[in-house]
Amino acid sequence: MKLKGLLVVCCVLLRAGSILAQSGGSAADSMSGTWTGQMGPNGSTLNPVTMELKFDGKGGVSGTITGPTLSPGEIKIGTFDSKTGALKLEVAVQDGGNTIAFLEGTIVQGTAIGRVNVGNQSGLFKITKNAGEAGAQPAGGIDTATALRKGFDQVSGWVTKAAEMVPADKYTYRPTQTVRTFGQLIAHVTDAHNYYCARAAGRNVQWSEETEKGSTDKATLAQKLKQSIDACHAVYGTSQVPPLMENVAHTSLHYGNIITYMRMLGLVPPSS
Repeated sequence: MKLKGLLVVCCVLLRAGSILAQSGGSAADSMSGTWTGQMGPNGSTLNPVTMELKFDGKGGVSGTITGPTLSPGEIKIGTFDSKTGALKLEVAVQDGGNTIAFLEGTIVQGTAIGRVNVGNQSGLFKITKNAGEAGAQPAGGIDTATALRKGFDQVSGWVTKAAEMVPADKYTYRPTQTVRTFGQLIAHVTDAHNYYCARAAGRNVQWSEETEKGSTDKATLAQKLKQSIDACHAVYGTSQVPPLMENVAHTSLHYGNIITYMRMLGLVPPSS
């Protein structure tokens, strides 16, 4: 991944709700410390990466990131929402240039997994909090398949509950005319499940918007969403890491949209 000649803003969306329960401590215990792992392009050798994260207990995160994939950088703006588990970081990379890098993933028991996008390039990452630090996973860590499965179970459960909570007559709601309706948003997540999990099952399918282009009423989507999640459960635990990572990251991304829609409808999101 070539990052020369660019300024970096790294936005990390990590669904971290699970680690708070696992650690039994505060958000600071779960977040602050040294995280090490690998990062790199899809299908290529992953390079080592280290993140030093510090949580101030009030929602702010600071620290640094080092490794050959991303040049050494300083976290200029960082936030952590303990209610939703969302972590966002802006990292200024000291390479004398300008780049925008986005990392999206899920933290489960001290391990974060997900995808990274830098310009028009995409890749994967997996980092684990170092053993011996507060909130870290015990020796041996958690395997990627388990982390992915737990991450998908969590965020897909939130999406399912949200779809149940929103009234049928609000499935046509959209904050502005330039975005999807709530029903179309649930349908888009369903289409993504069908695509990524079919890929993980070894089927060379192409992206399809069949669900989003069809009926997007609540009754229809409840059945289709459940079917897509059931199909995904059948493949989580396999060795097909890239599509399963992307599925968790994509679902997490759009659950963030769902939270916004629900707040604007006067509803409390299930992750709150």
